[in-house]
Formats: sequence, structure tokens, C-alpha cells
Amino acid sequence: MLKLILNKIILTLIVIVSMTVLGSAQQESHFTQFMYNKLTLNPAYAGVRGIPSLTALYRKQWAGFDGAPVSKLVSLDAPIFGDKVGFGLTIANRSIGIMNDWSGTMAYSYHVKISDKSSFRVGMQGGMKFQGIDFADPGVFIQQSGDQSIMEDETAKDYFINFGAGMYYTYDQFYVGVSVPNFLPSEIGFTNPDALEIAKSSQHYYLMTGAMIPMSEKLNLKPALLAKYVKNAPFDMDLNLSLVYDLRMTFGMSYRLGGTGSGDSVDLLAMYQANQIGIGIAYDYSLSEINDHSNGSFEVLVRYDFVKEREDMANPRFFY
Repeated sequence: MLKLILNKIILTLIVIVSMTVLGSAQQESHFTQFMYNKLTLNPAYAGVRGIPSLTALYRKQWAGFDGAPVSKLVSLDAPIFGDKVGFGLTIANRSIGIMNDWSGTMAYSYHVKISDKSSFRVGMQGGMKFQGIDFADPGVFIQQSGDQSIMEDETAKDYFINFGAGMYYTYDQFYVGVSVPNFLPSEIGFTNPDALEIAKSSQHYYLMTGAMIPMSEKLNLKPALLAKYVKNAPFDMDLNLSLVYDLRMTFGMSYRLGGTGSGDSVDLLAMYQANQIGIGIAYDYSLSEINDHSNGSFEVLVRYDFVKEREDMANPRFFY
């Protein structure tokens, strides 16, 4: 009986994902700690902080809900040739039910210094994605045989190539960036040859902005915003407000628009920076009906900066 219930849950997830795909509204991975993970959204961010940085991020969405999305990534970015060029590399994995995706992306940015306080970067990226769907998983329960979007008892897989671009501007302790990480509408589903439609991804358009506002000698206010637009999908926006104490401890709260009704989630964030190592955690409390079936979403982030001197943190770019 328990196995049958689990099978039905997995089948429900497959249906939800399929409906999303066919509606041309497939969502890229979304992280609550986006302010520490800008490279995956905007290639122009590569090298912005002026130091080499390595970031690892894990997200468990809808904890307690079997087959829910799990996202993992590792990214590295650094300035090269002085401060003129930035380089970035990201490897990511996402699993949803019987779907499992891997991607690798390389980013390049070029820096134009406008003045002592302002600068502008333009970036490009290219990458490859592997997508697999294990229809042969013994836990899959096929309710209606002959569905053209389900390749029964098979393991389907494919590879896709894509590229994107972005721009990133900073002035003193303010930043704003716009980007499209993937331009090409890649086929992202697996169907039989007789299927009437082929599932394709849609371009994601991102706008990010934020600032560091001094409140006292040791206290700073740090607002941040991330907006996302995808054709035929609900408009998404994360609004974050954080307090930074002594350039080490950060505590914040976010509100995520999207979905229906009162929004998608309310999120709590914390970040501790100890010289070269930063550790961040986040918890999302869902405002949608799925909250009745899950324990929220969790994120853990670890960042290592290849810089020895604490004095480098005085530069505002350290936080952007």
C-alpha cells in the first residue's frame, strides 16, 4: 500500500513537470541565496569581487515530499590579466523525481572601468547540459499506457548546447545586472516520434540589483532584488533585506512573489564570513498549498576566497 502511494506521488510529479514543459515555462534552478550565487545567473559577474572564489551550494526543496527537486552546484570565478577579464566555471546537478540533469558552463567577462567608483562589465557564457529521465525506474506507476510523452520501460537521455550573455554595473556600493543565461530554446523533453509537440525550454530574463547602506560604524543595511521573466510563466521576484554586522554576520529575510494568492514563500537567511570562508544557510516557508505536505525548503552554501589578508574585505566588491 505504501509503495503504491509513493508511486502515485512520483507519477504526480512527472505530470506536473510535463505540464510545465509543454506550457513553455520550464524553470531553471532557483536559489534563495541568489546574492551569493550571481555567476549562475549572469556571466558578467565573473571577476567582479576582484578575488578568486569557490562556491558550493546545496538546495533541498519541499523537504519531506518524495521526489521533490534537489539542486547542487559548484562554481569558481576569478579575475585574470589584472582586473580586465573575469573567468567563471560552474558545474550543476538537479534531480526531480525520475529526472536527473547535469550541466557545465564557462563564463567570460570584460571589465570597463568608468571611474574610481564605477565600472561596467559585459559577459558571455557557453555550456553543455545532459538530461536523463529514467522511465524504467521500478517506482514509476504508469496510469495510462500509450501516453506519447512517456517512454515506458526506457531510460531516455540527451545532450544540449547553449550560450548566454549579461551586463553588470557597479557604482560605489550599488550594483545592477541584466542577463539571459540561455538563448537557445533547447528541446528538453523525450517523446515518441509520433508525438504532436516537442517540449522546449524558454529564455529566462533576469534583473538583479542591490546596495550596501552604512547605518553605523559596524552596521550596514543590505537590500537586494532578483526579478525573473519567462514567457507564459508567472512573473517571479525575490525581495531581500539583510543586516550586516561587523562585516562578518549577515541576517536577512526575503519575500518571493510568484505562483498565486499571497506569493510563493517567506525566506530566512544567515551568513557568517570568517576571513576566507563564508557559510550561509536559508529556509523557505512556502505560502502555497504544498506547505501542507512538506517541511519547507533548505539551502546550505559554503564559499572559499583565495585571499589571505582581511583588509581586502574593506572593498565593497567583496560583498557583490
